[in-house]
Amino acid sequence: MKKIAVLFISLIITLFIISPAYANSEAEKAAAEGLSAITVFIDISRFSRKNGAANKMTQSHREFAHFGYRLVAVNPYTENSDLEGFFVSYQKPQCAE
Repeated sequence: MKKIAVLFISLIITLFIISPAYANSEAEKAAAEGLSAITVFIDISRFSRKNGAANKMTQSHREFAHFGYRLVAVNPYTENSDLEGFFVSYQKPQCAE
């Protein structure tokens, strides 16, 4: 049983390292659908608000930038005065014709 668990964890780590960070991301989906703008929700857990929030937002910015989107707005979302996440809007600049 222990060997199967180690093998499974090794496989997951290998897939994580080999696959690009933006694979199957919201950015990839937006680009595939040809969306000129999109707003996504970045959920923040209560235990990782300080460091996790910044890391998740930085990762989102990288993914969208990779597909040619630029950041338009960041709006915090709270419930009962607790930060729950952010609505983040991106836009793909239009090419001049």
